[in-house]
Amino acid sequence: MQKILVSVLLVSCIGSGLAVIYAKHHSRLKFKEMQRLEHALNELDISWERLTLEEKMLSEHNRAERKARKNMGLIDLDRKAIVYIQL
Repeated sequence: MQKILVSVLLVSCIGSGLAVIYAKHHSRLKFKEMQRLEHALNELDISWERLTLEEKMLSEHNRAERKARKNMGLIDLDRKAIVYIQL
């Protein structure tokens, strides 16, 4: 009877040890995956901030006018130089 009890306790100790090893390994794999996902999230946040900044820049109302003035050399006319045509 005593040999059976010792055998059961030995098997349960070995099983418990293996369960601890498995749980630790599983925990490390999940932590590694979490770190990878956090890094990907940070990259996506940076990309989102860049896109938001670009969208704000492109949506400025006077951007087209500034670009035309710069590229085409457009200038403001004096009010006296403007001729109105009535239809």
